[in-house]
Amino acid sequence: MKLLAGLLTAVLVVTVLLVLAVRADPDVPLSLSGADARIPYCTTYEPVIVADLTTDTLPTCAPHGVEMRFPDGYVIDLPDEPGTGGRSDGGHDYTYVDVGAFGMYAARADHACEQIEQWGTPEAIRRVTEAFGDDYVCVPDRP
Repeated sequence: MKLLAGLLTAVLVVTVLLVLAVRADPDVPLSLSGADARIPYCTTYEPVIVADLTTDTLPTCAPHGVEMRFPDGYVIDLPDEPGTGGRSDGGHDYTYVDVGAFGMYAARADHACEQIEQWGTPEAIRRVTEAFGDDYVCVPDRP
């Protein structure tokens, strides 16, 4: 049962990310193979500290159902299933993408999109920016 749930989750994550990639730019999809998306859920419920995402160490588990805390104090509640999301508040836009085995990607930009900050492993940042552009957090129709 756990294997089936894990497989279904991996397929869901890959599908969501590929759909988002096609919507962003059909010529540059976010590429995650099934093996890249297979990462177990975290069993602890510690908040995700965005500043700690910038590391060369790949994660051992995917956070879910916890808070994601940005350096300026803004908090996004991560859903129970890995995926993507974003919010706008206080003059800034915030977004996150679960990039499977490569970890979480998070970004923040002012509404004018003049200052953009990105956090994540080098590979997570590379894959998201390659697929969506380095101003992904600024896209008004971002899912």
